[in-house]
Amino acid sequence: GSASEADVIMISGCRDDQTSADVQAGSMGALNAAGAMTTAFRHSITPTISCEDLLQSMRTFLRQNRYEQVPQMSSERFVQLDSSFASYAAKKQTQTTSDIAPPMGVISSTHITSHTSHGSPSVHCSPHTSLASQPWRNASYSAPTSPQSTSASYSPPISHAWHSAIVSHPASQPVSARLKNCWRKRAVTVGINYIGLQCQLSGCINDSHTFVELLTEEFGFDVSDIRQLRDDHSQGKPTRKNITTALRWLVDGASEGDHLFFHYSGHGSQQTDKDGDEMDGKDETLVPCDYQQSGMLSDDELRRTLVSSLPSGVRLTVILDCCHSGTALDLPYKVVIKADNLVDIKKKLPHQLKTPSQGDVVMISGCRDSQTSADAGIGLAGNTQAAGAMTTAFKLVISKHKDASYHVLLDNMRKFLKNNRFSQVPQLSSEHFLNLGACFMPEAEPPNVTPEKPLRPPVRRALTIGINYLSLPLGRGQLSGCINDSDTMMGVLKDIFHFQDSQICRLRDDHAEMMPNKARILSSFRWLTSGVSAGDELFLHYSGHGGTQQDTSGDEVSGKDDTLIPCDFQTAGQIIDDDLYSHLVQPLPRGCRLWVILDCCHSGTALDLPFKIQVSADGRSVHCTRNASRRTGGSASEADVIMISGCRDDQTSADVQAGSMGALKAAGAMTTAFRHSITPTISCEDLLQSMRTFLRRNRYEQVPQMSSERFVQLDSSFAKYAERKGRSGHVAASTMTSSSAVQVPLLPCSPNSPVDARISMLEQHIAELKGHRAGAMSPMQGSSMQMLGGAHHAAALPAWNHSVALGLQGLPVQGHSSYAAPPIGVRHSYQ
Repeated sequence: GSASEADVIMISGCRDDQTSADVQAGSMGALNAAGAMTTAFRHSITPTISCEDLLQSMRTFLRQNRYEQVPQMSSERFVQLDSSFASYAAKKQTQTTSDIAPPMGVISSTHITSHTSHGSPSVHCSPHTSLASQPWRNASYSAPTSPQSTSASYSPPISHAWHSAIVSHPASQPVSARLKNCWRKRAVTVGINYIGLQCQLSGCINDSHTFVELLTEEFGFDVSDIRQLRDDHSQGKPTRKNITTALRWLVDGASEGDHLFFHYSGHGSQQTDKDGDEMDGKDETLVPCDYQQSGMLSDDELRRTLVSSLPSGVRLTVILDCCHSGTALDLPYKVVIKADNLVDIKKKLPHQLKTPSQGDVVMISGCRDSQTSADAGIGLAGNTQAAGAMTTAFKLVISKHKDASYHVLLDNMRKFLKNNRFSQVPQLSSEHFLNLGACFMPEAEPPNVTPEKPLRPPVRRALTIGINYLSLPLGRGQLSGCINDSDTMMGVLKDIFHFQDSQICRLRDDHAEMMPNKARILSSFRWLTSGVSAGDELFLHYSGHGGTQQDTSGDEVSGKDDTLIPCDFQTAGQIIDDDLYSHLVQPLPRGCRLWVILDCCHSGTALDLPFKIQVSADGRSVHCTRNASRRTGGSASEADVIMISGCRDDQTSADVQAGSMGALKAAGAMTTAFRHSITPTISCEDLLQSMRTFLRRNRYEQVPQMSSERFVQLDSSFAKYAERKGRSGHVAASTMTSSSAVQVPLLPCSPNSPVDARISMLEQHIAELKGHRAGAMSPMQGSSMQMLGGAHHAAALPAWNHSVALGLQGLPVQGHSSYAAPPIGVRHSYQ
């Protein structure tokens, strides 16, 4: 017979080669005798628990109660592991039934099993697949006090170099030939000259015409999708009611992929703030042509109408050429370009923030809240009619560079106005953190190159390294908290990032078979990145010494390479940042994600990543800079690589003694701060701020650093990091909780080591496992081995480790200057 198309899911008590046990009355909380598996199921099941979590919980429950049986899950079709077991429903594609095709090909059968790896469960999915003279635009007002903000400074290089480094386009294809087709485009443009009033202007209606031409001729808007309000016609006058009605039409029915555009040219003003949300006590306003009878439109009203209800994936672009317009939509992020091309990205303090919108809202306004916007006379930049100075600047830049980035557009507009002796300073603000290298107009953004879907489920791998340098004498290089840091990171990997034990490899120098020598570390790096593809997630944690040595490739401004120190550094040497990049970053394809946590000295730029994020000295702002690439070989990776390091390149990372900072055991200060701060949802910016605050409060001088291979989306969750893609605001799939089985190199070896040595080491490991099993209390109670849990800190070291220490004092490090004893508690450098 043929296979069934029903959703059939089975949980069984054990593997085919196992037996299921009874629970006696009074055991495991059972009032009556019961089956162990049924008791575990009743203990674990909830209305919302996912298939994977249910299986994991049952396995954990049985293991904690010393039962060896391993519950299994199997199904007729591919199981949606993150779907509720009790309310199971496979997530359907948007196609019709006849069009549905699984992303991995045609799935003929699926088997899901719980597998034991060193006492902890993991979920392995095994599908069998087949591959298929300037009048001001407002009366004068006293300058308000600008709201207090926290700031994130952004220091790009020369504007066009900055832009081209981020956005690359096909050289032979003009922008007009590759404009994106948005799902729906709508625009409202308002031009008010206040004809017949004392406050009459001359260029605002012309500004409105300018934007109609720009949108239709340059960016693919249809005239039928543009609503124009102007006060030189009896119909379509820009009264308060008509403007409000037009704005409601603009956002009505907005859905993912839409681009909405609002332009306003006229008077801007301020009025008393009635709801207490303005630091200066004033609301910014737009001034309709009937403002004397109907009043003005406040920033609160504009935000409610335009911003608050936008769904995710909708882009709203707002251009306001009027006075006092810097914060006219009360958007949380504000961009300010300073001297030397330094850009501040300021975020409002929490008590100033409005309810966030899901839409991507970007606004360019003509000036600061405390400034006025000017009219430009005929002749400026080729104008044949009066126009707004800000509109003229925008038209000039965007006409020449349709694919201008946010930074290029704002910078060149300001330069134009300054060169023509206008004092107003255009402002850029947004609802979400902006990638300043992306195109301002989403239609000019090159199409996203979607990585090919792999023919397998996503793979997840993690490597954690803790080196206490037990072969060195106390007080002369030996550390005490690094192996504990690795234990701590095991908990973080499982609790926050949802890695399974079977996906994690550990190196630590209190176990001979896990010794973090140079060859084994490099071998583990190759395992970590081998065969990865789009959708895969990797994690590296290192706790130990960090050092510096002379740069021989000429890619370091300081003349020194940052290094990691393996346990055999005296004979094998150190691992330099160039090797780290070539092993860890360069092989990664687009769509792959790598987190790196380095708790060691001189680690600020240990991966030579171009984007660098630093916390300011007062802990209230984040500075983002992009460094010009000085790499001597190989191209940059397109993967999402984010690294947090314990300190700047010129700093050292400290140890925390047991009992300090809430640590029960000795640990690294940075790892302790990371564990204290990390949550599943904390943003990259907030994580860095929290770690810095935690360390500063505990009187540590080291300043954690964040760097990345590409622009960091600072308001995205660190644990579920995903860069917002262009206009649509699409976020890549969050952290996967299931993956294909990956063989973890518990015994990574140098590729040059003899095969016999590997076999001997494996035999030794098997003998150890048998010895642990022999010591178990009962065949029904499972193994008591806890090697991965860090319970064997007192394990004897191999003799060669002790022999290294005998001649250490005064021994020069090979290729470097002499080793000097560090102060106790500092993860000093070997220089």
